[in-house]
Amino acid sequence: MKKFLKLFFLCSLIVSCKSWDAARIGVKKDPISPKLLTLDKRIEDIENVTFTYNEDGRKLYTKEVEENLVDPYGEKYGYIAISQNIIKSKMGMGWALLNCWTLFTPSLFGCPILRYKYVIEVELRILDSKNKLLGKYSAIGKGANSASMYFGYTIGKAERKSYIDALNDAFNQIRPQIQKDATVINEKLKSAGKL
Repeated sequence: MKKFLKLFFLCSLIVSCKSWDAARIGVKKDPISPKLLTLDKRIEDIENVTFTYNEDGRKLYTKEVEENLVDPYGEKYGYIAISQNIIKSKMGMGWALLNCWTLFTPSLFGCPILRYKYVIEVELRILDSKNKLLGKYSAIGKGANSASMYFGYTIGKAERKSYIDALNDAFNQIRPQIQKDATVINEKLKSAGKL
């Protein structure tokens, strides 16, 4: 029995959590066609009230706009603004209580330690050079990830990954909405003129 416990302990030291590199944050490569004319990015609402975003949100928003929605080169014809509302940010403590009660024995057998969930409402607004609203698109994105010893992420990375997954989910729903109106929006941007 002692040999089995030693072997089990050594095996548990060898395995680890999923690795996740925040430098590889990205969006689904699904550019709309035709792309919108070049727009200046804002992280604020239409009344110029600035929203607080973390760096992961900024990076993801920039990639979504530049890779999927607008032509990033050329003279700017207007603005694209984002606002977010975190509807639910939940850290599931059920697994943590179970693990604490049992001295983390379930986590040695693969049970999660914690589970993070995000539900985020994202709204993108497209404005012309005179700050006239041309389109407003919104979606609710969801993301959830577990922190565990073998198959999940570390506690900090599970929370960040859940937030990013929720934003990506919202962007994936908004992209087809903008696709439908892209031609009409481009005409209105051209008629309003450049910045």
